[in-house]
Amino acid sequence: MKHTPSRILLGLLLAVCAAFAQAQDPSELPDGTDIKGAADHPSIQRFDGSSIRFYEKKAFDELVIALGSAMDENPKTMIVEGPRTTIVYVMPKDVSPLEAVRAYRAELEKLGAVKVLFQGVNDGGREELDNGINQFRNLIYGDSPGSEWTRWNRGYRYAAFKVATADGDLYVAMYAGLNADQPAADGSTVHFDRVGVRLDIIEPKAMAARMVTVESAEMAAEIKKNGSVSLYGILFDTGKADLKPDSVQALQEIGKLMASDAKLKLLVVGHTDNVGGFESNRELSQRRAKAVVAALVAEQKVAAARLQSFGASYAAPVASNAAEAGRAKNRRVELVSF
Repeated sequence: MKHTPSRILLGLLLAVCAAFAQAQDPSELPDGTDIKGAADHPSIQRFDGSSIRFYEKKAFDELVIALGSAMDENPKTMIVEGPRTTIVYVMPKDVSPLEAVRAYRAELEKLGAVKVLFQGVNDGGREELDNGINQFRNLIYGDSPGSEWTRWNRGYRYAAFKVATADGDLYVAMYAGLNADQPAADGSTVHFDRVGVRLDIIEPKAMAARMVTVESAEMAAEIKKNGSVSLYGILFDTGKADLKPDSVQALQEIGKLMASDAKLKLLVVGHTDNVGGFESNRELSQRRAKAVVAALVAEQKVAAARLQSFGASYAAPVASNAAEAGRAKNRRVELVSF
């Protein structure tokens, strides 16, 4: 049977797609392909040719940072809190752990003054982190999500930094290790003979800004002056539109505002940062605005005819989205009089 070139090409394409679809482990993804939903941290550029194999972002979390060897009698650590991003990259072939750490250190120095909190290496007879049987990994990472990337490594390095950026202190912990013992299919999701780099990034300043509650009198004054007021005390979990219990006080103040001026009508506008696609953020911001309106009607007894909802996605930022402090300001609910 004779096959035309187009049929042969189509068959090859379908075979490749089928093989890709059957990949159950991130380690089976081809070089240059990130896992779905992953993204670089906006402030830190990736190593050229690397791929993301694990990604997790939390609006508020804690990070354990090593301040000494795990072999010390009382290992020293510190804990920092704030918005947290964890990313694991697989480096291109022939990149060493040292080269990866040096490259990321250089990236951090572009952001501001870098203070080394602790750094160490287990390689070439040097045992500055542990004695090679996972004490350091267990102490710092334990069984947390993404911790499997720190297994089966030789020549591993750790470094923790505090970076004084224009928006405040940024904490970065970095682990780079060479998978020299096990194939990726054996539970270690770094390709055999390749280096994996885990970055944990904490931005501690944003929590305080999220909790600000503006009183009704201040809202009225701001609306009279500018026609609108931005609120940061109305809270949601990342990617969700369910109002958190801590939002009650802000909602009560809006209720007082509406009760004090029977003629006031408000457009409730949801705003997001630029993490994710515009349309997905537009839909999320619309659902959040609707949730606020629904709560004001049901709980604060505001007439529905006096309220409208609108989702603006990240179309109207009030600060740069380049760092978490700015993104926190952009994630807000705005009240606009009409």
